[in-house]
Amino acid sequence: MKKIFAIIGAVALAFVIALGDQIIRISFSDVPFFGGSSDEFIIPEKPKIPQIIVKKPEEVNLSYDERIEKGDYYFDRGFLTYASNEYVKAANLEPERTEPYLKLVQANLELMDYGRARKNAEQILELEPNHFETKYHLVLISIKQSDFDQAITRTDELLNAGLTDARLIYLKAILSIAHDQHDEGKDLLKQLIADPTADGELTKKAQKILAGYEEFEFAQAAEELYLAELLARSFSQIDEYELAIFKLKEILRDRSDLKDAWILLGFSYLNLEKYLFALSSFEQAYELDSSWPATQYFLGLTYSELSQFDDAIIYMNYALENGFKPKVVVEQKLADLYLETENYVESVKAYEEILEYNIQDVNAFVRPIWIYLDFLHEPAKAMKLGEMAVMTFPEDPMAYNLLGWSQTGTKNYVEAEKNLLKAIEGAPEVAAPHYNLAKLYEELKKDELAMEEYQKAYEFDQNGSIGNLAAKRFNALMMDQ
Repeated sequence: MKKIFAIIGAVALAFVIALGDQIIRISFSDVPFFGGSSDEFIIPEKPKIPQIIVKKPEEVNLSYDERIEKGDYYFDRGFLTYASNEYVKAANLEPERTEPYLKLVQANLELMDYGRARKNAEQILELEPNHFETKYHLVLISIKQSDFDQAITRTDELLNAGLTDARLIYLKAILSIAHDQHDEGKDLLKQLIADPTADGELTKKAQKILAGYEEFEFAQAAEELYLAELLARSFSQIDEYELAIFKLKEILRDRSDLKDAWILLGFSYLNLEKYLFALSSFEQAYELDSSWPATQYFLGLTYSELSQFDDAIIYMNYALENGFKPKVVVEQKLADLYLETENYVESVKAYEEILEYNIQDVNAFVRPIWIYLDFLHEPAKAMKLGEMAVMTFPEDPMAYNLLGWSQTGTKNYVEAEKNLLKAIEGAPEVAAPHYNLAKLYEELKKDELAMEEYQKAYEFDQNGSIGNLAAKRFNALMMDQ
């Protein structure tokens, strides 16, 4: 869901907010961390794809099935815009078929383009008026657009028609709970959990909402406001951010002095990529308590998404100074922000501090090595990190890629070639070692060997930044021939 962080992986962040005498745990799943794709082994510029290199011809005569297959390939890998383009081409080939439009609806939902999703759903219903999946998706679209009345109407129509799909039961339950029809909602959730055909993820979501009710009953609290807070938290935990916002606005209309509610509201907006709304919410929480590290962290994160990097650095440092945990998440974000603002000294310092106590992935070495090589021009320090990578991950081919890359920077070409070849032997279809070996050969004026390796790097990463860089260097060498 949400934005695709191209080539940068993500790690779950468990975050704790006190709510009254209870503890709220919310998970923020899109915090950039140590990535795992080939593009993390080098961090290049973003050049345009050059035109000189031999490329696959434009596939203009693909069949309907081939377009669908190509779209599915892109969809499964997160290239949703490319996937959508293929589904549109498939629909143009066979406009009477519902399949490409349904796939477009699903891609539109992932892209959060709800207006286009609705148009494609309506196109399906023109072709097949009783298409259940489309009507189900229209309920989802209504929820995503916060049109809860329409969502309820559509859900009731489907249920009254005798359709008992577990997904409908779930939607009816959460919509009922959001509108304080608690008994009906709880009964539906229990029905869902007892249904052996229900999807496991749905039952987990149902259990989390029921856990909120159990917590309320255990606390023997009489205040309905407390129950509303718990349910808003539950909606946030199961990624129903629109419903969380709906409940939180109700709460804050009555009690605008609840810091935790403002934080949770900002968090929900942040996940929906509504950054200005998130900023406003976190600022309200900050006015209520300017020393709370959670608010400072999320303010930093929001400013970062708004590309206001100096402000982001200020608030991330506040969060660090005030004891935000896990500390490594803030330090990682600060390192990235310093890099974004070209403060390479502070950036590499932060990356190395992380390496001292939190090495979970060989890719944690990538950025500091890159900074030492390309910006600070201290290849000896880069090589020390490369050696540390091999010591820490002796079985990982990419550790040898990093070492060979850094040894090229120190002009230790014999050892560099040996380690890069070892990386290629262990991961022959990963682009980065081929690219780095090609750079080594180019420095040695072995242009033919360099072109061979650039060609391989391009073939293994045609749609990525390493492949683009490889194509660029291949073309430059070709022009020099």
